[in-house]
Order: sequence, then structure tokens, then C-alpha cells
Amino acid sequence: MKLSYTALEKDIGRTVHSIMRKELRISATMMRRLKQSDAISVSGTSVFTNFALSQGDTVTIDLSAAEPPCDNIPEFADIEILFENEGILAVNKPVGMLIHPSRARHTGTLSNYVAGYLTAPCHAVNRLDRDTSGVVLFAKNSYMKHLASQSLSAPDAKKEYLALVCGEISEQGTIDVPITRLEERNLIRVPSPGGQRAVTHFQRLELIIGATSSLTLASLVKFSLETGRTHQIRVHCLHIGHPILGDKLYSNESSTAVSQSLGITTQALHAQLLGFTEPLSGQYIEITATPPFLEAISAGSFADASSDGVVSE
Repeated sequence: MKLSYTALEKDIGRTVHSIMRKELRISATMMRRLKQSDAISVSGTSVFTNFALSQGDTVTIDLSAAEPPCDNIPEFADIEILFENEGILAVNKPVGMLIHPSRARHTGTLSNYVAGYLTAPCHAVNRLDRDTSGVVLFAKNSYMKHLASQSLSAPDAKKEYLALVCGEISEQGTIDVPITRLEERNLIRVPSPGGQRAVTHFQRLELIIGATSSLTLASLVKFSLETGRTHQIRVHCLHIGHPILGDKLYSNESSTAVSQSLGITTQALHAQLLGFTEPLSGQYIEITATPPFLEAISAGSFADASSDGVVSE
């Protein structure tokens, strides 16, 4: 990928450094790599970043020359593409799939499959837990990752999740409860007054009623994140007494019983919408993905499950 900018009358005397930082939005870290890679030119001639521009000069940046090495092993599998342009790619992550390779696992992750699809390195911009499905945004180079990360942190960015939670939750509300790690090197997060501020807004969309007992077994809920802490929605749902169904880490006796009754064996949490200003076009876009459990709700499959022994919240 190459970037270019043609100097206007107002740019006369400005340096290449100024254009790269302000107009092309190149970070200081990438600037250093581009300098080392001799990837900066003006009208076809390699230059230093202190080069002063004349009207009509064209600054060209070869981003590929400064791309850091990527150790994702390209693999090939069917992936659901939700959006793609020159700089970014959004896919629908299945339940149970890691996004990144780890020390223990180098293959079989979403990053491996995206790298195989692109036949090039890729960079995940947002993250989801292994058992959370939904929209994951990838950048096709480190420059686009920088811009996309800024877009996802901007005030107009939107992240919405759908989940099945145990029992009958309130019609709407906000959970403003700080979260911290249970202990060092422990995956589990817990509510704590001394933790990081975590704010989750929710709206109940539908009630799941048991066919045999007429009890409210679960609620379909839309969550909107104001902050993005690790396991935030899962911790908050358990904290208010309505754990996400199928969640084995943040559960209670009721949610375990309801999950078993409805045949839910995996975490019913899905990142259904990612909204942000697309960096290349400057246009606000929303990328959506349908939850895997929505079809079962529409078909009434859950309501046909036995609810014996399950007590509504």
C-alpha cells in the first residue's frame, strides 16, 4: 500500500515530516521505520523528512517497505467476510475460535485464516473472547491498524452485543461497576471498588418462556459498551444476578440449570455491531453480524426445551 500527497500553494515550504504527520496521519513509530527503509520520496526522488516542498511536489510513502514482520502462519478455511476495502477487513468470528496465535497454539486461529485469505500479514484491531462470536476488524498493514484503532476509540464509535442471560432482566439499565483482576496471572475478573471503571448499558429485547412451566427462563439482551474492560459484560451480568447462558467461567446455579435445560453448551454472547468512521473514506459505517442463537429463538427451539427444575430469577 502506498500513500501520496500533492503539495498545494499553501504547502510551499512545508517539510515532508509535517505532511506525513498531519495530512497522512503517520505515527512517530512508523515514521522511524519508514526513514530506515528509505521508503519516502518526492516526485520519484528519495528524500529526507526535512525536505521542503514546492507547489506540485508529490510526496509518496511506500508503507510495505516499513511493515514489521508478522509470524502468523497463513492457513486456508472458510471465513465470513462482512466488509472489505483497501485497508481493512471485517469478519464474523465463530464461537470457540481464538483471534491470535499464542505460545501454546500457533495455528487454527482467526488471524491464521485471515492471513491465508489475504495472502499477506494482518493485524486484529479489536478483540473478542474465544467463546464470543461476532464482528472482528482486521487491518491489512500496521498503518491501517493505527488509524482503525483511533477510529474505534473515537466518541462516535459504537459496539453492540447480543446475549441470552439467565432469568428476566430489567427492561433497560446501566451497570457502572469497576472491575479488576481477581489475582495476578488469573484470568478471572471481579467487581472491585479499586478496579478500573466499567460501564455497560443494556436493553431487554425479548423474553424466553418455558413451554412446560410458563416460567421466564432467559432474556435476549442488547448491550452497549461505554468502556471496554476484559470480560466486562460477562462480569457485570453475573454481578446483577443474570449470568450469560453457556458461560462456564461467570455462572451460578440458576444459569447452569437454564443452560442445560435449553441445550446451550457454549457462551451465548455475540458482538453484533461495530460502528466507526472508516479511516480511508472518512465515512461512518456500521458492520453487523447475525448471532448464531438468533435463529433458534425465532424458530422457538428454546421454548420447546424442558424447564423442569428451573426457577425463574
